[in-house]
Amino acid sequence: MLLDITYQSITWQVVLFSFVGAINTAIDFIIYNLLTKKMPRIPSNICSTSIAMAFSFSANFFVFQPTVLNTYDQATKFILVTATSLYIIQNLAIYITTNIWNSPSRTAYTLINKINPTKNWSESFISKNTVKLIATGCSLIWNFLWYRFYVYQ
Repeated sequence: MLLDITYQSITWQVVLFSFVGAINTAIDFIIYNLLTKKMPRIPSNICSTSIAMAFSFSANFFVFQPTVLNTYDQATKFILVTATSLYIIQNLAIYITTNIWNSPSRTAYTLINKINPTKNWSESFISKNTVKLIATGCSLIWNFLWYRFYVYQ
């Protein structure tokens, strides 16, 4: 193991992966929201996820603790898995939930208006973050499984 502390249970890995994921998601969402003020959603997503990917690669070494350190091989696998997740799965989810199946955004807008946490959230802000959240959920499942059983084995 790379570290003296081992996290053998899958439950503990899920907890750590979720913690790293929360930080990674915050990085991604902040950059995405800043960029979508001036750029369309999909190019903004490509930029924000690329920056978050760099953080994620390093942080997930602590989560999955590979028994062998082969940075080149692991980086190649990580980029392949994560690029598929971020550039295909996420963008497909954003496209579908923006252009084809937009009921999640409409539902989120209705619920948020009932709760009314702030009057500063426009329909566009809620929509772009709803579709991004759905896309992130799709990536979360894909990434955990591929990282655990392929990238950091």
